[in-house]
Amino acid sequence: MNNVTGDDRIVSTLPAEVHSTAPGIEPIAVRSSENRLGGGALNWIKAIFGPPAQRRLAYAALQIDRIRHWESEFGRLNDVEVRQMGMRLRGRARGGEALDRLLPEMFGLVCVAGTRTLRCRPFDVQLAAGVVIHRSALAEVATGEGKTLIAALPVCLNGITGKGAHLTTVNDYLARRDSEWLAPLYSALGLTVGTLQQQMPDNERTQAYRCDITYGTASEFGFDFLRDRLRVSSSKGQSVPFWAAWMPGTGGDMARTLDPKVQREHNFVLVDEADSIFIDEARTPLIISAPTRPAAEEEQVVYKWGDQLARNMVRDEHYTLDPKKEKIELTEAGKQLARYSNPPSGPHSHAMDKLHEHIERSIQAHHRFRRDQHYMIEKEKVVIIDEFTGRRMPDRHWREGLHQAVEAKEGVPITLAADHAAQITYQSYFRLYKTLSGMTGTAAQNWFEVRRVYKLWVVCAPTNRRVIREQWPDRVFPTEDAKFDAVAEEVRRLRDLGRPVLIGTRSVDKSEDLSRRLTRLGIEHKVINARQHEQEAHVVAEAGERGRVTIATNMAGRGTDIKLGPGVAEVGGLHVLGTERHEARRIDRQLAGRAGRQGDPGSCQFFLSLEDELLEGLGPTRQNALRERGLRGGNVDWQKYQPLFMRAQRRVERRHRRQRVDLMLYEKQRQEILKDLGADPYVD
Repeated sequence: MNNVTGDDRIVSTLPAEVHSTAPGIEPIAVRSSENRLGGGALNWIKAIFGPPAQRRLAYAALQIDRIRHWESEFGRLNDVEVRQMGMRLRGRARGGEALDRLLPEMFGLVCVAGTRTLRCRPFDVQLAAGVVIHRSALAEVATGEGKTLIAALPVCLNGITGKGAHLTTVNDYLARRDSEWLAPLYSALGLTVGTLQQQMPDNERTQAYRCDITYGTASEFGFDFLRDRLRVSSSKGQSVPFWAAWMPGTGGDMARTLDPKVQREHNFVLVDEADSIFIDEARTPLIISAPTRPAAEEEQVVYKWGDQLARNMVRDEHYTLDPKKEKIELTEAGKQLARYSNPPSGPHSHAMDKLHEHIERSIQAHHRFRRDQHYMIEKEKVVIIDEFTGRRMPDRHWREGLHQAVEAKEGVPITLAADHAAQITYQSYFRLYKTLSGMTGTAAQNWFEVRRVYKLWVVCAPTNRRVIREQWPDRVFPTEDAKFDAVAEEVRRLRDLGRPVLIGTRSVDKSEDLSRRLTRLGIEHKVINARQHEQEAHVVAEAGERGRVTIATNMAGRGTDIKLGPGVAEVGGLHVLGTERHEARRIDRQLAGRAGRQGDPGSCQFFLSLEDELLEGLGPTRQNALRERGLRGGNVDWQKYQPLFMRAQRRVERRHRRQRVDLMLYEKQRQEILKDLGADPYVD
């Protein structure tokens, strides 16, 4: 079945066309389990006596030979017999046989179906990652290792139970792309697949959930759960009369209580890019509110008054801003200014303490939220930008009047804040599943939080080929202008060498500023950000061509694949140039992971400046001092300031971790109070 080459690497003997690529997949040669996953005897010892994560990986490695045996056996079957075997395994699973016993056979059958339908065959480390995921763990799989194909293994195994297997992705495009690409494999095994999309009608959602495997975004699964709770809450006591079973045109099942839910039981879920959902998104609860409407003129008075007052207030005189806690508080001078500034009155006004909160939110809108970074204006509406992915979130609104404060700041029509109907956090929602699992490229550094909150062990899966990406040292500059000028010159140098360059920025406005600089230098390039999100897949697909220059926000950091063009590997491969360190090291690693995939050459480097937003984590006094030092310039070794960026990054990570813990505790207390009152813990 395999041939050993001179460099001790096992290469499949399948025809060359079997190794053709597909969206998100790069099926290539993989080292043998003895080399990359450890020897058999050693794995037996680790599986019994090793640490928890090591035990899971060792157990997975021991399953490889059994899976390959069944793959060889099933490879003799024709397509019809493969489908019949899938139905047989389905019957055994529904008859109560443990999935762990069926795992080698089902994984072997998936290998056969993948080879025939997708022309891609899972390799040893992919099989090991699939075993780890099935056994309820979070697998850290390096970027470019074929997570799309890995996901098919555990979801097929759990899909044959008939109870539903859910797979969450980071956006609608990836959910649709992955489900469509893997649909032939699922069909070959007799499994059905459905896809959730935004604005999908309820009847189509119900059909998607009735499939064996359902793809969608984490937020869609969560919001469907909340909508179901609202439906159940509003339909209590409603039932079909007992005589309906004997009425013409009705079935016997009509005599049961109406079930308005679209979502089935929470059986198994695989969370793709799990660190983004479990950590980044976990600071924001999922909330369903009543529909918003334009605010009447008298309803806008409070927001416009607060905005006008915030524009005239001076920091440290009228208010204090604590960037570490992201807290704004009026001083006595600020409260006195508000008291004598003709505060609004009437039925839509508030008490003075509530008016103070309106002012604080207006100050926050001016000083903490930046246009084209945290939000953008589209058709006279404020559209939130996900800071971790760079993608638009048109259906989301900030809470507690903050969205209205931003609308007043930008002079767009103000909407009326809606009341909350139901809410849940990602922490609470995913713990509803009987089996929770995940995979991502960056999770090891947050293993303790993942274990504490979600009861999952993080297991690092080995790579198919050794990563040879070069991490060049960070370069520090005194000002942002000097940094961007250096970026432009570096891009020109690398482009002249024939290397493709992917430039990562943190915000839309920074990407457009850099684009203008490159245009002035005559450097041809492409830009993908929240304004050009429709072109993302096409632009990213070409980002590895020789001499190509691409500017991207964080949206190019997850779920996308950049393949090198002809001759690019010989000149050094793709170079990733980050223009700023992000608030979490994981996001930096995601961006760097665009280069050097599957053993390809590549490099990554970050350019920093003393005006970078990240340094806010050091406190306003230190940040201002650094900014002034940079503006003074001079013959200074700016590299000595590089450790400050790492320190600021750690402080921001700690602050975000505290926010997630606070939200989790608040949600737990809220649910306990509602349960004590006999109410639904998720419906307000």
